[in-house]
Amino acid sequence: MANFLIEFIGSQPLISIILISFLISLFFTWLYKKTSNQERIKELKKKQKELQEKMKSQKNEPEKMLETQNEMLNLSSEMMKLSMKPMLISMVPVIIIFPILGWLYTTAGVGNIMPWNFYVWGLCDWRLTKGLCNGAGWFLSYIIFSLIFSPILRKMMKAE
Repeated sequence: MANFLIEFIGSQPLISIILISFLISLFFTWLYKKTSNQERIKELKKKQKELQEKMKSQKNEPEKMLETQNEMLNLSSEMMKLSMKPMLISMVPVIIIFPILGWLYTTAGVGNIMPWNFYVWGLCDWRLTKGLCNGAGWFLSYIIFSLIFSPILRKMMKAE
């Protein structure tokens, strides 16, 4: 199995990272939907929209606006609590998956998946950013494609 993956990654690095990004995003979206209280999140988002409208109408009343802001802050705090459980659960697969992906792409000899050529004076000379000046490796490519796939999958799966 590992040899097949290494050969596939080595011969089709762009297609492999697109596929891997899609599958991981699909898994994490599914995991988020199953481990979070979707009904409560929908209620809180609806309430937030109502409070935002209320705040717009209270522009000239600072005391009422402050009360509404405090309500918004409480809602945000509850939303954060609701999202902590899925986030903590998803850390376990991340800790397992990313070192394996790093090993697979390194073993396959893949350098930059999405090459570009630009030079920003000074930036490309820094040790930490030197690799960014000639393209995106597997990790940056994964992030880019995940940022594309995640919102689409959330809408398709109706995950709040």
